[in-house]
Amino acid sequence: MRRETERAGLHMSVRVLLDTLAGIGEAVLLYPGDRGRPRARRMLTDTDPIQERLYTLFNLDQYAPKR
Repeated sequence: MRRETERAGLHMSVRVLLDTLAGIGEAVLLYPGDRGRPRARRMLTDTDPIQERLYTLFNLDQYAPKR
């Protein structure tokens, strides 16, 4: 992963890379639904520009909640 970030022009240590990726979170919002069953909506937390680049670089969209 570090090698890929270097190739993409992001120069960061493994610790900083992992800390930055750890900052990308998912929130689950629960809403009242039909017949008493709650509905869940999953969404990603706000990300900074570096997190956005890493998100794209590592194709994390495949693991993200679908809208």
